[in-house]
Amino acid sequence: LDIPPAALTVTEYQMMCRTCGCGQVTTAPPPPGVTGGPVCYGPGVVDAATLLASTDVIGVERAADLMGALLKAPVSTGFVSRCLVRLDAALIAAGFEGALKGALRAADVLGTDETSAPLATAATSQQDCGNPHVYTVRTMNAYTGGGPDLIWYGAAGNRTKAAITGFGILDGYRGVLVRDDYGGYLSYDAGLAGVQQCLAHLYRYLDDAYAIDPDSRVWTRQAGDALRDAAAAVRAARDAGQVELDPALLAGLRHSYDQAVAFGISVNLSRPWHKGNHPGLILARRLKRKAAQVWLFATRFDVPATNNGSENAIRGYKLAAKISGCWRTLATLQRHCRIRSYLTTARSHGRHPLAAIRDALTGNCWMPPATSMIN
Repeated sequence: LDIPPAALTVTEYQMMCRTCGCGQVTTAPPPPGVTGGPVCYGPGVVDAATLLASTDVIGVERAADLMGALLKAPVSTGFVSRCLVRLDAALIAAGFEGALKGALRAADVLGTDETSAPLATAATSQQDCGNPHVYTVRTMNAYTGGGPDLIWYGAAGNRTKAAITGFGILDGYRGVLVRDDYGGYLSYDAGLAGVQQCLAHLYRYLDDAYAIDPDSRVWTRQAGDALRDAAAAVRAARDAGQVELDPALLAGLRHSYDQAVAFGISVNLSRPWHKGNHPGLILARRLKRKAAQVWLFATRFDVPATNNGSENAIRGYKLAAKISGCWRTLATLQRHCRIRSYLTTARSHGRHPLAAIRDALTGNCWMPPATSMIN
């Protein structure tokens, strides 16, 4: 199996002009995909440049370089940037982001997470842009048995509840939310069908508490082991086609967890700490107070035990920051988020990214299918 040598195919179109008896000159319309002046790049070049530049690990400059080195299509960085602008404009015109948000609001289970995203100094000096973050809200089908997912990305100049509200997804949402315990999401809890605390975060917190004093932190190991055993049991039951855990098994694991947490509270009540309550006491009380959110995955198999899906979804933005340094403006970061939302979700639903790009640019933008929405 091999790839033939890359080369540009040059097509000449002779645009015939005719003059009417009235003096009006009429020129034939250009074929589809032919735009601009007397010379232009065709849709194949546009699609490839757009795809390369919209990934998180290449960037505009490297995309232009690869177009020339790999595909023998020497393009400028300005051309690549215009390709991104064209795709973003097509997505906005088609209403893709609104349709994606609507499909997410209709889903039974969503995961959400956020990460910092560096902007240029001039951008962060603007009002309400001093702490830029990228956010994601996604379905979690791939982590509970497979199936296509809806994945949205957005950016805001800060990490506040107001920014999350401004996205227009979680306000009024009535499903289950898988998340960490960031305070910006807490106000949504009352209206949700449930919350699943990310166990991956809890494992780290338990390990941190154990590291403070291993000799007296046996309870952290017992609590963590109970959660890990429960997560493994859920995976095994789901793979076997079961819809619930054996009640006796679940009761035993939950008892071990509750016993460990109760011991963690009692053993740390009088332990001195230089900043108020001992961290072990704070953690144990939190695990008791939010036990229902910690254990929801064990009774609902459509809810993943961790929020790894959301964390993986935004990991690319960290890579992009390492490679390209930063985005120049919040608007360019938001544009990148819209394009990534489109290409990632379309690909999850089996649409090839090059085809998805061409669909959007020709006015036939791919949309989340109605079957992705829960009635």
